[in-house]
Amino acid sequence: MRKSIVVLIVAVLAAAAGAVMLSLSAPVLDEDVEYQLTSLYYRGEEILSQVDENEVLDLLEGATRGLISRGGLPAHAFQDLVEVNLSGGEETLHVVLSAEDGLFAVYQDADWSYSIREGEALAAAVQALLPA
Repeated sequence: MRKSIVVLIVAVLAAAAGAVMLSLSAPVLDEDVEYQLTSLYYRGEEILSQVDENEVLDLLEGATRGLISRGGLPAHAFQDLVEVNLSGGEETLHVVLSAEDGLFAVYQDADWSYSIREGEALAAAVQALLPA
């Protein structure tokens, strides 16, 4: 009896740890949703027509996000800011990449914002696709 209780406790703890690990890292884009870029801004200027949308989507599909950042997005400058806006299913996502400010985030609204893992590499890859 005592042994089965210990096994049950260990199983519950393992399941909880697994759930925490899954929440620590998830794809930026939901794999079951087809997304379309609605706009892409660089330094405050709309440049979507000047980039290959599929390449930008491929980069975002390979990116992962971490835990939610509480308190919304930090203030940022627009000197090197890239903002990618996407729609898919019934959601609209905003991806903000700013190497200068160290801001690499994906959000829907102020209550749903996540930091992007390896955001510097993603920002550099996206910037490489932008017009000179």
